[in-house]
Amino acid sequence: MDIAEKSQLLAEMLEVDVSEINAEAALDSFASWDSMAALSLIALLEEHFGRADVDGGLIRKMKTIDDVFKVMEK
Repeated sequence: MDIAEKSQLLAEMLEVDVSEINAEAALDSFASWDSMAALSLIALLEEHFGRADVDGGLIRKMKTIDDVFKVMEK
């Protein structure tokens, strides 16, 4: 999956335009980033990237979109 597809997935999850998704963007800068979005991210990572190992502890360590991209690549 390329970066554009990953960005589109995150934009849909965060309910923002894909143009707002960039590697430097802080997750907490999105109004929709809350505990439900964190759960949605866990589900997204498992469904699309096979990451059944992602939990709340790892999500709390993610600060930027780039952090999410790095987890997607593992």
